[in-house]
Amino acid sequence: MKRLPLYLSSLSILAFQPLSAQAPAKTAAAGIERKNSKNADTGPKVKLDDTEKKADVPDVPAAPVAPAEGSSKPLPGLEKLSPEKIKALVAGMGEVSNYLRGVRWLEALAKLVDLEATCGESHYISNLRGAVCTRMRDFVKARSHFTKALELSKGMDFEMFHPKFNLAELDFVEKKFDDARVNFTKLLTDPGKPAKDSDTLIKFKVMICDVMQKKLDSIDKQIASFDQFDENSPAYYYAQATKLFGKDDKEGASEWLDSARKIYPKELNEVYDDSLVEMGWLETLK
Repeated sequence: MKRLPLYLSSLSILAFQPLSAQAPAKTAAAGIERKNSKNADTGPKVKLDDTEKKADVPDVPAAPVAPAEGSSKPLPGLEKLSPEKIKALVAGMGEVSNYLRGVRWLEALAKLVDLEATCGESHYISNLRGAVCTRMRDFVKARSHFTKALELSKGMDFEMFHPKFNLAELDFVEKKFDDARVNFTKLLTDPGKPAKDSDTLIKFKVMICDVMQKKLDSIDKQIASFDQFDENSPAYYYAQATKLFGKDDKEGASEWLDSARKIYPKELNEVYDDSLVEMGWLETLK
C-alpha cells in the first residue's frame, strides 16, 4: 500500500496517512457520453452527495507520527524538545486537525495557543494556524502564518514543502491564477516534494488555473498526462470534468464526477472536489 500525503481541503497539514484506494474498473468511463456545450445545463451548481459510502481508511491522527520510544530521530525541527513535549505536541496537533474537520475553528486556535505555550513556536504550529485561518477565509492572516512556517522550516526541504504548497493554494483560492500556476509548477520539481503521488493533485490545480483563464490550447494534452486507471487518484476523471465546466457543460461534467465516485473512495474524491468548490463549480451539502 502506498503512503499518500493527506491534504485537508487541499491544504498540506504535514500529515501522512495510508489510503486504501479501490482499483478502478477498466471500463468505468466507457459508457460516458460527452455533452456538447450548446446543451449546457443552466440549472444550479452540481451538488456533492454526502451520503457516499465511507472508504476503508485507517483512523489515524492528521499530524506527524510521534517517534517510537527510544528513537534517535525526533521530528524535524523539534530536536530540542523532550520526548514528553513532542508527544504532547503531536497529540495536540491531532486534536487541532479534528477541530478543523468539525468546523470548530476557535477551539483549534485556542489549542494552538496552548501548544505554543507548552512547546514553543514551530513550523508545525504556524502551518496549522494558517490552515485554520484559511478555513475561516482570513487569507491575510493565513498567508502570514504560512510564511512564518516557511521561515521556521528553513533548511528542511521536506518540511518547507508544506507551507510552500499552502501559499500556492492561497493564490489559487484568491483567484490569483498566474501566481498560483507559477508556484504550483515550481512544486513539481521541489526537492521536498513528499511523493510522486503528489504530482497529480498539483498538475490538476495547474490545469484549473488554465481553464479559469481560458487558456485552453493545452488542456487535452494536460488531461492525457493523467492515468485513467490510476488506482490512487481520480485526477483523470476530474480533469475531464474540469474541461467541461470550463465550457459551461455542467451535465457532462457531472457524469465524469459520478464515474469517479463509483470507482474511488470518498476521501480521495474530496481532495479534488475541494478545488471545484473553490471555483464555484460545485457546492457542498450542509
